[in-house]
Amino acid sequence: MSGPKDKVILLGSEGTGGGDDDLGYEILLAMVEALSKRDHGPKAIICWNTAVKLLAEGSPLIPHLKRLEEKGVTILAGQLCVRELELLGKITVGRMATMDEILDIMLEGNVISL
Repeated sequence: MSGPKDKVILLGSEGTGGGDDDLGYEILLAMVEALSKRDHGPKAIICWNTAVKLLAEGSPLIPHLKRLEEKGVTILAGQLCVRELELLGKITVGRMATMDEILDIMLEGNVISL
């Protein structure tokens, strides 16, 4: 049976679900905040595509993601996405990762894609 440290959360956008974008953003914000208050978190949170914006300066998720990082959760931003979205130097939590690094983590963990 897999535990919390086997989980890898994959974020591909600034919200979750397939419905209303604003509601999806609010749901994701509430989820990350609630997750940051738990004793156990996932092994990693990987952001790619527009989800890398969640790691950039001005994002309301920053304090919650920093709390998760302090608890040992690896926070990664796909470097291709950071470059393409012109966010170099603006990522304030986590670190940039290559596709090889991201694949290694995904292949070793139980991926939950939101």
